[in-house]
Amino acid sequence: MLIGQKETFAIECYHDPLPNKNGSVFGRMCLWLDGRAVGDINEPACMLNVTEVHLQKVLDRIEALTDPALRNLSDREAFEFLDRALYLDDARSSEQVAADANRFFKFDLLTNGGESFDRTKSFIIGSADRVRVLFDDAKRGFVSADIGRASFTLTVRGFLAWIAGEAKNAG
Repeated sequence: MLIGQKETFAIECYHDPLPNKNGSVFGRMCLWLDGRAVGDINEPACMLNVTEVHLQKVLDRIEALTDPALRNLSDREAFEFLDRALYLDDARSSEQVAADANRFFKFDLLTNGGESFDRTKSFIIGSADRVRVLFDDAKRGFVSADIGRASFTLTVRGFLAWIAGEAKNAG
């Protein structure tokens, strides 16, 4: 299933109907950013519900995805800034690490967002009507895309609807 447009933003996903008692949806997926696939579409039997939760939370906070510290940074600079603030060890105090996590975790996209996104880090930054998706994939390197917020939201909602439908066939 392809939801969205590969040339701008899309989610490609397939349901692998594995028996389970919880109605969980297992399958394969990746994102498409400006015509480039990120994530591992070949990773079998991923629990797609993990990614579902991550993407729902992004939609829930999409209006709050701004911060003055990121305003004038390039995509690569913004990625490095957020990576440092959230994931890298440095000389910051425990209090500063906690404050940075509190301030900047809202920008996390799919880091630890399912097996398809193992060995990746990703962030999302918003503006008035756009989002910047910043993705570092162990296989493909750094990928970024500037996407209309409406297109991003519509595509993610399409994925959420698809997974809800597939959950009826799970188990």
